[in-house]
Amino acid sequence: SQTKDQVVAEAMQNLKDSPGGLTPESVLAMTDEELKGYIFKVGFHNNKTKYIKQAAQILIDEHGGKVPRTAKELTALPGIGPKMAYIILKVAYNVVDGIGVDTHMHRIFNVLGWVSSKQPEQTRVQLESWLPREGGGGVNVL
Repeated sequence: SQTKDQVVAEAMQNLKDSPGGLTPESVLAMTDEELKGYIFKVGFHNNKTKYIKQAAQILIDEHGGKVPRTAKELTALPGIGPKMAYIILKVAYNVVDGIGVDTHMHRIFNVLGWVSSKQPEQTRVQLESWLPREGGGGVNVL
């Protein structure tokens, strides 16, 4: 969704400040209504409530409660696409495995003539074909 960063930050802080903090176990202990109450300002909060609950269960069942360390494992979680997977890897583990391209970056890179693509995922593939990886994922800071 195109929720403003400040709104997302507030929702994350709400979750961190919730009883039990922000862990897969604490998320599963919440009712759907409680979880929605923490994230209600975020776009598509009803869908995200479902995805967060499903992801928490998968994290416990398949990953020992830990956040996975590969894009393949991350994108297997409900609600996580390639963009978020690559950003999570960079922020959480300082691993650059790809570029997280959103609709705004997709549009800008096409206007600049850096790529010729119809979808953000096509933009990512084209950028990764020629951008050096040594930059440490700096494109996502743009």
